[in-house]
Amino acid sequence: MKDSTNISDQIGSFPWDKIFPDLLWIIFWLIIILLSKDIIKTAITSLLNRLKHGAGIKIGSFELQELKVIAGQEIKNNHFQTTIDNSGLREIERVNYYSEHRGAMIVHKLYKSQKDGQLYEILIYLIPKKNSNLIQVISVEYYFGKFWGSKIFTTTDRSNGFAIATSAYGPFLCTAKINFNDGKSATVYRFIDFEMGDIAPMTNNTERTKASY
Repeated sequence: MKDSTNISDQIGSFPWDKIFPDLLWIIFWLIIILLSKDIIKTAITSLLNRLKHGAGIKIGSFELQELKVIAGQEIKNNHFQTTIDNSGLREIERVNYYSEHRGAMIVHKLYKSQKDGQLYEILIYLIPKKNSNLIQVISVEYYFGKFWGSKIFTTTDRSNGFAIATSAYGPFLCTAKINFNDGKSATVYRFIDFEMGDIAPMTNNTERTKASY
């Protein structure tokens, strides 16, 4: 009985009124951290990417200046030569290419992906060359290969340049069949490379959500 009484006295004399508020704060912040872990992860990822690519950062009184690239001397390369297309064949090929595709050119943009297992988000779309337009285009059928289930993705959204968005961890060949309003079509090819990936921005969700999938 004496031992039980001593334990009860010790528990009763413990300064719960001082420690309990601190415990509540600890529990509160743990809950906040657990609920915000995805936001925190995204913020840290963005911060690291900014540092990696030389962007400036300012947090309160702490400031890290951006890296500045100064143009150096012109780089010369002696491993090529310049000739003139006297026959005009190369120019004819170029003009015929424009004509066959009616000035509709396929292009792409890269964004750093925030998805696990993916390197980049890619936006692929059509733009018209100078003095051309996309009025004649009624749809575009995109094909990326077997890693996309050998599916053909068709879009009819002219207002967004017949855009399509996808994710990838490696470069790939995109084929696009452009269908015109006179019943004819032309197939164009675009190698979706990651050569500019080091300076690509983070995912642009605004542009991505406008695209077809």
